[in-house]
Amino acid sequence: MTTPAALPDVLFDTDALPWTCAQAKGVSYKSLRYEGDTHSGAVLIHMCPETVYPENLVHKGMDIFVLDGEISIATAHLPRGSYAHVAPGAHTAPSTREGCVLFVTFPGRVENIHS
Repeated sequence: MTTPAALPDVLFDTDALPWTCAQAKGVSYKSLRYEGDTHSGAVLIHMCPETVYPENLVHKGMDIFVLDGEISIATAHLPRGSYAHVAPGAHTAPSTREGCVLFVTFPGRVENIHS
């Protein structure tokens, strides 16, 4: 006899969620999960064409999957279907020429660096 699988704690239709404008021009997001005590979470990010995301510090790492479009992080160019892991302690300033939609998870704080 097998035990039935438990339903996830969070389950919803992401298409039904509205995009929220981020502080960075040309960037919006859909927050899928956020844990305030650990600053961990999962988010969908939309970047308009010709957008550069402001520099940020990734405290505990970050995983990025490109759902649509393309993105450049440092010297890496990631087309649709690409996956990248950003190491803990890394500074990033992702950019996109044609625009993109990303699925991003992070186990800890991602701090925007403002000059």
